Amino acid sequence: MRILIPTDNSTCSREAIRFVGERAKFMEGNPVVELLNVQSPIPEGAMERFGLEAVRAVYTAEGQAQLAESEKTAKRAGIAAETKVAFGEPGPSVAREADAFKADLIAMGSRGLSPAKSFFLGSVSRSVLEHTTLPVLLVREEGLPERENLRVTLAVDGSEYGERAAEFIAANPGIFGPKPSVDVLSIATDYVQLAQNEVDGVAPGAARDYLVREAQNTWEHAVTPACKVLDAAGIEVKPVNRQGTPSDEIAHYAAQNADIIVMGSHGYGRFKSAVLGSTAARVGAMTKLPIVVVRLPQDNK
Repeated sequence: MRILIPTDNSTCSREAIRFVGERAKFMEGNPVVELLNVQSPIPEGAMERFGLEAVRAVYTAEGQAQLAESEKTAKRAGIAAETKVAFGEPGPSVAREADAFKADLIAMGSRGLSPAKSFFLGSVSRSVLEHTTLPVLLVREEGLPERENLRVTLAVDGSEYGERAAEFIAANPGIFGPKPSVDVLSIATDYVQLAQNEVDGVAPGAARDYLVREAQNTWEHAVTPACKVLDAAGIEVKPVNRQGTPSDEIAHYAAQNADIIVMGSHGYGRFKSAVLGSTAARVGAMTKLPIVVVRLPQDNK
């Protein structure tokens, strides 16, 4: 597996390196890892005054100094890593290098912000997710247990992203373990409660029964494709039905039952204020668990 780890030697990026080191112990072959440091675009004024090569040398030296510290973290984690310094805006630079490196996964630390904020993940995380369609692992404060097989909460909503996320789990036993337990969680709409709120009273029995069936059918439609993928891979799977606000329920359920969260997310495109779908973004703000966000190739087209 080829893994790109953007790093500035911050606490968050060191956590991402340690995460990869922990999971590398359970991989059949050692992952090929590159540590990438992205330096800010070189100001035109500095280039004009001191010359491009001189300014570039200063920026390169700063990047290499940060990478040297990150290399130490990698070695302590048991990882032999390549290093590279890039220049430019972080999101596009990481996405370009991930393509050039032929990465299977981008692993990065993410501080996250309060759910009350307009943005729910750190700006670099958001920018990377905006510009790549590769799976992105966001490592948070919560460490992983030292065991081969992880407890996974896979959040699905009936779109093709959930099935794609299940395929990613099945295809990567090194990350999740060869026999992980996966709870396929979908947050069903509470149609009965909606009806009660609409008419300010209890729905008639026949209508209530219909709404209960509709909610059950919607939930089954959401979880079935992902469950089939995991079943075919011989992975223990449990479909889970919850009702409520999706981000709240996913974060709460995973906190009690999971080591890692996997979600598909469509994104809104690079000119919108929200880069991730709102549910994925809010879950990212509300949990301390690591999250894998799986996209589709056409997301950024």
